[in-house]
Amino acid sequence: MKKRGQIQCVVILLLLLGGGIVAQDQKSNYSLVEIPAPSLKDNLIGTKDVQKIGVYLPPSYLDSDQLFPVVYFLNGYTVEAGEYPKTEAFDSYMKNSKEHEFILIELNGHNLFEGSMYANSPVSGNWEDFIVRDVITYVDSHYKTLAKRESRGISGHSMGGGGTINISLRHPEVFSVAYAMSPAVLANDNLLNGMFKNDSTLVQVQNLSEKMVNVRDEDFSETLQQELKSYDRKITSIFGILAFGSAFSPDLSQPLKIAFPFTMNADGTFSKKEEVLEKWVAGFGNLEEKVKNYKNNLTQYKKIALSCGYQDETPGLLEGSVYFSTLLKEEKIPHSTCWYTGKHSDKVSEQLIGEVFPTMSAYLHGEK
Repeated sequence: MKKRGQIQCVVILLLLLGGGIVAQDQKSNYSLVEIPAPSLKDNLIGTKDVQKIGVYLPPSYLDSDQLFPVVYFLNGYTVEAGEYPKTEAFDSYMKNSKEHEFILIELNGHNLFEGSMYANSPVSGNWEDFIVRDVITYVDSHYKTLAKRESRGISGHSMGGGGTINISLRHPEVFSVAYAMSPAVLANDNLLNGMFKNDSTLVQVQNLSEKMVNVRDEDFSETLQQELKSYDRKITSIFGILAFGSAFSPDLSQPLKIAFPFTMNADGTFSKKEEVLEKWVAGFGNLEEKVKNYKNNLTQYKKIALSCGYQDETPGLLEGSVYFSTLLKEEKIPHSTCWYTGKHSDKVSEQLIGEVFPTMSAYLHGEK
């Protein structure tokens, strides 16, 4: 989520933790880099097939011939690469970890709807493929990386945590360590109930859908972008609904190219469509089925870890994280958890410094 004002708080936090101000020659080198994104080509909502990624190079990178492990970090919903920089956290950790340096790649799943859920979709583009194909190919060909699964980790926060889990389930040939922070995983449909609890939001979706009924496919992207300009992103949840639906319930026969889990009745009330709701839940849910289906993949990881705050205010995330851990235990899949006192976003930097970065360093450098 957008936390521009949080950067100052992060700096203060690091000072309290003893991180101090890192000397110039100890700092990482951070830059935003535009890379080709062929996997996103031909999406229907106008996302460009050139994307920005944030590249953090460790302090010794420029003066060394060493090859480095790489951690791929997936940002949360609404967050673009470079908007919520983790430079202070990365610098603070790296200055005390000279023997365990790695490259950190910051990714975003940002689009017209402010989030892709990092899923493959004919509507919003193939974001999972973008990560495991486009980004990794680019990074391995442009930077001094250890280009093998044993030296790659994937992590993310919120939507990025959910993406971390879904992608790691299917790609043990690409990554060997996965750490999901406050992940969007669902033990039930609480999150979706929160999306659709307000009838006025459903009316907005219905009205927007009616406006798009006669729009030609070739005009879809431009027309939708124009229509969405009239909605205030700060006070309506319609963007989150469109993001979730386009990722997990695409239907090209519908006006918005999405099958929605509700229908409007003649009296203006709404009813659930259970068969469609199952598709929405499956996006970040259906955890039992996923763990069983991908058990062999999960056992190939050197490390799987989860963290979430006890006071996380996003409906269902703590419950979903605990439930996912329970399922992993039942299938005897090794993993670790970190449940801490905190909300959804107030401990991100602290968790990166104290949990995520040390885990990645230890396992990607082969110490564990």
